[in-house]
Amino acid sequence: MEYEFNILYYVNMYKKWWKRIALVVIVSMFLTACFSLCTPIIYVSEVMLLSTGGGGASAGSLGKFLGLTGLSGGSSTEGITPLLNSRRMTVDIQNQFALNKNPKFRYSISIREIIGAFAIKVKGTDPVLTAKIANFVVQNLDKINMELNITPNKPMVKVLDPATYGSREPRGTSRKIIVGGMLAFLLINLYAFFSEYIKRLKLQMHN
Repeated sequence: MEYEFNILYYVNMYKKWWKRIALVVIVSMFLTACFSLCTPIIYVSEVMLLSTGGGGASAGSLGKFLGLTGLSGGSSTEGITPLLNSRRMTVDIQNQFALNKNPKFRYSISIREIIGAFAIKVKGTDPVLTAKIANFVVQNLDKINMELNITPNKPMVKVLDPATYGSREPRGTSRKIIVGGMLAFLLINLYAFFSEYIKRLKLQMHN
């Protein structure tokens, strides 16, 4: 069946569908705003660290030759990331701050690398607790390192800037509302086009 493009047909379609399109977009934007505003506020605390590995490329080569993890080359966070993601670290944090008694509190730990240093970032729903966890993580890294002798560097890292009261992370509600409205607009338009196209095909078949 040959298809003929007729712009007037789609103009008429929009005349018929514009109220439903507008309603779906408005409802979608409203629900997106409600969902964004109802989500818990997230706070971020960050502790800035200096690695004590040092030594450059020669130290890295020597470390690999001697089998010393603390002198291995590559990123300064290579030996720290597994410790942060370990079950041992999670259990130590839970025990230190009695998180089992605070089930509503949620947190996450990540690393941000910068030139010559790196930062351990803790996100959570309590601004005081996020700062305490960030500072405790650094202390616990050294404790684990001492127990397991992971690296000869003591301490494992040096604190440049300790974590302070967590700063509020932007919700990005405006951006979410715009994205939600655009997605709703695209979906309702696709639905309208297909609905009208199928109706048109049925009419042509009957004729």
